[in-house]
Amino acid sequence: MAKFVGAIIGAIIVTVGIFTGNVGLIVSGASMIATNVLTLLLAPSMPKPDAAQTQKKEPRPVRTKGVGRRRVFAKVMFWDTNANGVTVDVLAFLSGRSHAMRQAYLNDDKITIVNGVVQALPDGSYAPQTLGSSSFSLARVLAGFNLGLAVETAFSAVISTLPGIWTADHRGDGITSGYLIKRPVKSKHYLEIYPQADNTVLSAVFDMSYLFDPRDPTMDAYDPDTWVKTTPLLDNPALALLWYLLTERDVDYNTQILPVIDYWIAAANHCDELVPLRDGGTERRYRIGLLFELTTEPAQIIGEILKTFDGWYCQDARGRYIVYSGQYYEPTVTIGPAQIVNARHQGFVEDEDFVNEITITYVSEAHDYNEPDTTPWRDEDDISERGKTNSTNFAPQSPSHSQNRRLAKRVMARQNAPDRGTITTNYEGMSVIGQRFIMLDHVEAGTTFYSGPAEIVTSPEKDMESLGVTFDWVRVDPNIDAWNPATEEGDPAPVEDRIAPAPLETPTITTATAELDATGTGARVRIIVEGYDREDITWYARWRSTTDASWNEQEYSDIDPGPAALLVTSVVPVDIAVDVAVAYSTGDGRVSAWSAAETVSTSTASLAPAPATELTATGAAGSATVAWRNPTSSNFGYVRIYRGTTNVFSAATQIGGDITGGLGQVQQITDTVAAGVWYYWVRAYSVGGVAASPTGPQSATVT
Repeated sequence: MAKFVGAIIGAIIVTVGIFTGNVGLIVSGASMIATNVLTLLLAPSMPKPDAAQTQKKEPRPVRTKGVGRRRVFAKVMFWDTNANGVTVDVLAFLSGRSHAMRQAYLNDDKITIVNGVVQALPDGSYAPQTLGSSSFSLARVLAGFNLGLAVETAFSAVISTLPGIWTADHRGDGITSGYLIKRPVKSKHYLEIYPQADNTVLSAVFDMSYLFDPRDPTMDAYDPDTWVKTTPLLDNPALALLWYLLTERDVDYNTQILPVIDYWIAAANHCDELVPLRDGGTERRYRIGLLFELTTEPAQIIGEILKTFDGWYCQDARGRYIVYSGQYYEPTVTIGPAQIVNARHQGFVEDEDFVNEITITYVSEAHDYNEPDTTPWRDEDDISERGKTNSTNFAPQSPSHSQNRRLAKRVMARQNAPDRGTITTNYEGMSVIGQRFIMLDHVEAGTTFYSGPAEIVTSPEKDMESLGVTFDWVRVDPNIDAWNPATEEGDPAPVEDRIAPAPLETPTITTATAELDATGTGARVRIIVEGYDREDITWYARWRSTTDASWNEQEYSDIDPGPAALLVTSVVPVDIAVDVAVAYSTGDGRVSAWSAAETVSTSTASLAPAPATELTATGAAGSATVAWRNPTSSNFGYVRIYRGTTNVFSAATQIGGDITGGLGQVQQITDTVAAGVWYYWVRAYSVGGVAASPTGPQSATVT
């Protein structure tokens, strides 16, 4: 993964001054790198903490903290065996107070604890000991938990098992803790009761730290006791970042957060927004389930939090912390020639740095909070064209495969942005501080290197020579937030031995043509695709400028089954090249792969007008009257009328010559023809002779 980071922050190699001859624009040395938010987002994940995978016995165990919901393995604080062979483990799970314990495990077996007694599993594991012939039984395995109150209560079961060794003073204040007590078993039954022998490990799923929420007026940032709620919001990543800064980084709320609190509230609200799922349900946009050890570098922890919501944060000139959640907003600051002192620009991504596949993991409740793979995020068009896969991995600590695919889409778009660079400004350019997105107008000596929205990817650093700032940027796609769950959500990892259904056939585009819309300022693409004769098909089309990384998608749920389907896109810009592709889903939830992309030019000079409308054909004695309405497209030139003996347009012939008329005008002709059933079409053409799709047929019976 590390090599791909260079595509964002280190590959800015085209020096604008060399091209323009302006020596003042040539910046010597490497680009200036400040605290880089994208380094945190794209860097390899921090090492998995022991608490996420195994129990440890250490002389001085490292403390673990977490936010959200996770399965946690303990550090063994104390272990002993009494004179009767009963073993005792006292366990530290988390530093600090947790909200709830949701599920306990012995090894990978989910267990139920009733009044401190582990209930037997169906196979007899952990079954109680029956005494003699009576129905009285003695609990074999005991377990329990404390959630880390400031003043806790010592485990009474441990006190009674180890009297004089473990006392009421052994409370574990402020530690989410637990215990496991195992009674001895005769050797011939040992593996029946303890299937993992001596390696019987207690773990549990916790709703972890309470978070400060500035949206709740009853909470005091300086009093964690006020954060404790019956139904808390514990897995909001923006609040998790705020919690970490307040509790672990000594950030002062009143001076460094409160003056810019609107940013934090907006980010938290965005994380909580409901987004649709493919099955018709919803989930909150961004959630987190993170474990970390207190020996982990703070930058790594912050990076892991930011990954879960494509977060961006910086300190402004007054030391206040500004944060943005992963969403595009219209820039309010413009940086142009009046502010730019030095600049570099790169208008490509090196082959070895271009990512066309991101493999994705997520923290799956269905897999006992392990991290299985979901469907990779792939650029099939690029893989086909390049003939190879440039892959990297992405593992945000979130509980949702859909969320991590949405995040991967953003990561790939940023990584593969076709424009990037470094800007040094004068003092006026200080306005970029605290901005994630800006409008960038990079023009020098009459040459426009880039003009459009850009994302700042390094914290602007003061430039002592220009009295401005230096920062790195990449092009941003304003459509990056577009999301179609039916085609983009992907599949969660299979559970147990579920057999995946057979993949659907990949659809094929027959034709794709652009036509001018009624306003003359936009175009639509008419796509004809090979159809399927089944009622449960839902079609999807997507388009993008060939220079963009993300797609715009539409759903077509009312297309009739048949040998062909017509899909018309929403309005696309004119005078660009547009890629289009199609896919479909079936009633059982399966989604096909996207078709091969077709590239369509929307050059105004080559566009067809919109088709004619309101076609009618009326038969009479010896003739038929054909009427229609001309399109309102500004480039409309004329129409042609076609007649045939069948309803197949390719077998029809033109009657008469080209017929001109006004935009939107209703026109008609009378066709003198022999008796019979005749089929008519009208086809509009642009002033340059580019044909629209034919309208029709309409039939007329001539007597």
